[in-house]
Amino acid sequence: MKYPEDFHTTDELRDYTIHIIRNVGLCKSVKQTHPDIYTFFVSLFQRHPEKERKEVSLITDISIRRFPKSNPHQPLAVSDHQFFIIKNNGKEDSISWNTCVKGEINPIEKRLNWVMRHAVQQQIRDFKTKNPNPCEFCKATVNLTVDHIIKFKQLKDDFIILNPVYPTEFSKNELAQEVFREEDKYYSELWQKYHYTNATLRILCKDCNEKLDNYGAHHI
Repeated sequence: MKYPEDFHTTDELRDYTIHIIRNVGLCKSVKQTHPDIYTFFVSLFQRHPEKERKEVSLITDISIRRFPKSNPHQPLAVSDHQFFIIKNNGKEDSISWNTCVKGEINPIEKRLNWVMRHAVQQQIRDFKTKNPNPCEFCKATVNLTVDHIIKFKQLKDDFIILNPVYPTEFSKNELAQEVFREEDKYYSELWQKYHYTNATLRILCKDCNEKLDNYGAHHI
């Protein structure tokens, strides 16, 4: 059994961690069923850049669960495995093994982009429900998605120019996705109103949307 400190590069550590995840799969208690691997992950999680906030020193067990948004009808991919640390204070928290491998957290700009996308998901769902149209390009009626005619990035960047004092700390929802904190509700609602007023949406099938994406267009 190797440990994180045995690897010279993050690529080697990532490949080894992926190998372990594939072998273990979903597991209610890694400590009970795979004690050696449990020790490996405890050591890996010490690399988390926010290990104090995550309270990794309080770990008493690790659980690997199916990521809620994964397709239950498809074989499990490595990205479908969600890690939770069980602490000696009775609490549990999700943790990213990939962040621990990198030893650094994603830049705030990237995290803010995810949070702002999540904040307007309901608008996207509502548009799709109210516009059950075929794909605007090829007229397909299956695998339909919602596309931003004005790129999402452009909308987001323009909004931030108008409202440059944005949150830099986020909460997590029940799916362990980062979202705006309750104390930043005003900024979140301001962004939602801006998106509702300025976003121009259309229905495209997945294939046409991906073709647009390859040419630099962005979809949500």
